[in-house]
Amino acid sequence: MQRKLTDAKVKHLKPKDRGYKTADGGGLYVFTNTKGTKSFRYDFKHQDKYATITLGQYPNLSLSEARKLHEKAYNEVLNNIDPRAQKDAEKLLEKPFSFYAQEMMSTQDLRPTTAKKKLAKMERHLFKPLDTKPVHLITAVDLLNLLKPIADKGKRETTKDLATYCRQTFNYLLSLQLIENNPAATIAELLPKPKKSANFAHITNPKELAKLLRGIDTYEGDISIKQALQLMPLVMLRPYNIRFMKWEYVDIENRLITIPADEMKMEREHKIPLSNQAIDILNQASYLSKKNEYVFLSAYGLRTGKPMSENTLNQAVIRIKDEQTGEPIGRGIMTSHGFRHTASTMLNELGYNSDAIELQLAHASKDRIRATYNKAELLPERTTMMQEWADYLDELKGQT
Repeated sequence: MQRKLTDAKVKHLKPKDRGYKTADGGGLYVFTNTKGTKSFRYDFKHQDKYATITLGQYPNLSLSEARKLHEKAYNEVLNNIDPRAQKDAEKLLEKPFSFYAQEMMSTQDLRPTTAKKKLAKMERHLFKPLDTKPVHLITAVDLLNLLKPIADKGKRETTKDLATYCRQTFNYLLSLQLIENNPAATIAELLPKPKKSANFAHITNPKELAKLLRGIDTYEGDISIKQALQLMPLVMLRPYNIRFMKWEYVDIENRLITIPADEMKMEREHKIPLSNQAIDILNQASYLSKKNEYVFLSAYGLRTGKPMSENTLNQAVIRIKDEQTGEPIGRGIMTSHGFRHTASTMLNELGYNSDAIELQLAHASKDRIRATYNKAELLPERTTMMQEWADYLDELKGQT
């Protein structure tokens, strides 16, 4: 086809009282508006209807580049394809991986806590490296190079989850017909398999537990982290529920914490009776964070309003020191989650009602729940048990 424009001619087009067209050939032209802005446009006929597509603005889009885009669109019209649909698809592909990952999540029926954890993992490991490349150009090798080093660091369970999130996101893109294959379809098979699950490290020896509790009381780090660690053995909550505990859940007057169902793993509202010792810790925490949403906020959290990170409590446990040697004693013998196992084991050994213990841990079976809920969740019995447990821990700390 014959072309009429030159770079110099496009450059020197001037604004007029009304916008005007300057033809190049084959339906391609430059439209100059009254302010002098120039855009390359293509007028075409598709299915007996006339339409216009804007290819881009000059000088961001050069004349030679505009002609290449025009030729592509021109050939699409010859093949009975609407170039506007192709351009819309290309615009969608300009969005990053993180956009589609979050769109994918919005189609899933996830509990708020699950969605929050899933998004946090993707933000930490996937979004930054994958957003640097158009989604249709991401390959299985790219994903393997990203995920395998994470697995090699021992985070195999995390890597398994990330591989699943990638597969789900690319399946979403497949459903939109924006890609032709899923690069994450079999990526999990190329990654090291997670090790068989084992109980979280925990202490069941009273003397060792006493030493650890005294170490917590003399913890020299952030005061809110110390208070969170002090509360954990007294309430037997999961670390997540400690980190995300809000003041609206805490009823000091009625000596009760009530965590809503959507914050609990078993999706049931959970009531936790508070001992005198737990009340004291919460009262101390209120001086620092009562004006904020969350009960336990580190110094960073007080500035940002964000709760503690996932690994904060575990790292704090690792740094707890032996009172005599001054050496860290937490690594390998206890994790923040391990306090639940410790309390469960020792309370059973001390002869407390196993139903009351399971209800306190919030992981009783449905059959057991049905039976015990008829007894008001054994709340009076659990109240007595948790006060006696707190007193027992104080006695342990006093022994040498």
